Amino acid sequence: MLIRSRRSTAGGLIVAVIAALAVVVPGGAAAASEEAATTASDGLAVGAQLEALADVKVARAEVARGSRVNVTRLIEQQGRLTAIDVELADGHIARVAMTTVRASFRVLSD
Repeated sequence: MLIRSRRSTAGGLIVAVIAALAVVVPGGAAAASEEAATTASDGLAVGAQLEALADVKVARAEVARGSRVNVTRLIEQQGRLTAIDVELADGHIARVAMTTVRASFRVLSD
């Protein structure tokens, strides 16, 4: 009988520790890995305006050469900037990989 109560106490303790960890890390590890700073080393920042150097397909839309989009979020994974979210002219948000950003957009100076 004493052994059973110890097992249930240990099980309750494990549940309590897991619940406490969930409170400490509210968004979980996945959300923490996508959180990024508001600026990047290559001049990109939230609120920056980009101009398309050529026609670019972004998500299900096409951004025409010379069109401008606004950066709304920087996506960082494992300490590296991997993508950005941009606001298109119609208000939709699209995710763009950094390889596409570097090849097809330029950052407009403020």
